Amino acid sequence: MKLLTIFFFCTLALPLLGQNAEINTKEAPVIFKSGVNMVPVPVVVRDGKGRAVGNLGIEDFQLFDNGKPQMISKFTVEKLVKEPPAPSGARSQPVNPATSGGTLADANTDGIPDRFVAYLFDDLHMSPADLVYTRDAAKRQLDSPTHASERAAVYTTSGLPMQDFTADKEKLHSALAAIGTGRAAATKSQMQLGCPPMTHYMGDLIHNKSQTQPLNLAVADAMKCANLTPDMREVAVGMARRAAQQAVLSGDRDTVASIDAMRSVIAKLASMPGQRTIVFVSPGFLVLEEYLDQQTGLIERAIRSNIVIGALDARGLYTSTGMPDASEANVNTATMTEEATFKRTEMTVQSDVMASLAEGTGGTFYHGTNDYDEGIARTAAAPDVLYVLGFSPLDLKLDGKYHNLKVTLKAGRGMDLQVRKGYYAPRYAADPAEKAKQEIEEAFFSRAEVHDLPAILQTQYFKTDNGDATLSAVAKVDVKKLQFRKADDRNVENLTVLTGLFDNDGNYVSGIQKVVEMKLLDETLEKRVGAGIAVKSSFTVHPGRYVVRMVVRDSEGQLMTEQSSMVEIP
Repeated sequence: MKLLTIFFFCTLALPLLGQNAEINTKEAPVIFKSGVNMVPVPVVVRDGKGRAVGNLGIEDFQLFDNGKPQMISKFTVEKLVKEPPAPSGARSQPVNPATSGGTLADANTDGIPDRFVAYLFDDLHMSPADLVYTRDAAKRQLDSPTHASERAAVYTTSGLPMQDFTADKEKLHSALAAIGTGRAAATKSQMQLGCPPMTHYMGDLIHNKSQTQPLNLAVADAMKCANLTPDMREVAVGMARRAAQQAVLSGDRDTVASIDAMRSVIAKLASMPGQRTIVFVSPGFLVLEEYLDQQTGLIERAIRSNIVIGALDARGLYTSTGMPDASEANVNTATMTEEATFKRTEMTVQSDVMASLAEGTGGTFYHGTNDYDEGIARTAAAPDVLYVLGFSPLDLKLDGKYHNLKVTLKAGRGMDLQVRKGYYAPRYAADPAEKAKQEIEEAFFSRAEVHDLPAILQTQYFKTDNGDATLSAVAKVDVKKLQFRKADDRNVENLTVLTGLFDNDGNYVSGIQKVVEMKLLDETLEKRVGAGIAVKSSFTVHPGRYVVRMVVRDSEGQLMTEQSSMVEIP
């Protein structure tokens, strides 16, 4: 498991209270690590006309884990239609006065990037025609009028080319134009021109599942393409088995590469501060049983990072006959009809990975049509309403086994539910400290405004003579309104304050984490910290636009405040 580790150091400003035994500040590394005690289950509900249903409550849902009913302990409704912006309030006052040689200015909070769409093209499996049509549709989607705060990125499963998130459409156009299908074409040519021809699916049936009928068909193909006589059948059997083994090795290599690419894009999007969507453009590919846990892991990571995955079948409206072209090299007309049955099944199975990723994260799986413009638009759009049900499995064994999930509506006639199919049980118990880190991570890379704690964010910058600036962010906390725990003669409470800086394209720049440990006497709490405390973080920045993100979490009430502010340094 990859861990995101960031080391920060900062100082604490304490109005009316000096550093003493009652308040201790501690520098701490931020180590984000996913936990699995709570299983999140995204659900999209649509009526008979395909419209999102957004008026349901927790009491309307029933959730089953391996057929056993579960108690839904967490329920959120994400309405992704933007609300009108709130009226801007008074500007915050500077925390420190300006010194000579510079200028102190308040923060501008307009224009914060809040939506990120990553286009992932599966160039390891796409044909040239698939790429041309879908790439042109993606370009038209990027050129259409969009919200000024949206950022897009272009990635491929082969790893090249790559364009991280930007609002520069010329850079996005260049990345799209540079995508090719050389490796996919070479692999397909190798399989079709080989003797006998072999696909990943047929290779799996022969090499892994030892099925007789696919082997006999491959043997017949080998005898024809190698001009073997009937007494040389064992030679053909060897050729068929070797071709099947090679097809499995080659197919699994590209499957793993595609899964790794998706994992990398999810990790990148997880660090973007806003609404996140992946548009996966692919003709599909086979995911064998030994890799299904990795596929489920992608869904798990996406859900925990609030990422919606939409999938577009790049094959469009492909034929379902499964019949190859008799004019192609190494095609055995004697086996065409029987092999067509396997071909049809293969075409369906290849799309399972796209359907699972979309259904499991609340996205759209668009297939069976050549309207690529509509397909790109629909897969890039997050659902209007997304319900997220959370539950802690009863009597969960830490054995890593797969669990089937089912969600129903108590009164759901005519409703269609889109739900993830299952999850893998953990192999170890989650640590409460790790759960807290996970909550802070999710809040930090969100764009939600939450005010459960009495804390506010204030920002200002100090412009220096050399053109750079010192940007300060201050978390002001009303200490008297916190939930303290009495221990001996002290009032105990800890605050974790995480302040981060993102550039105008949403890329992480820098950050600071501070843990404030408070063990206050009654008199101190009542009189000396009446004005609260201020946790200050400072960054040296170049001119440009930045987003400051603040998350404050307390240890006793386990509540959070989350706030963002845009700062423009001229």
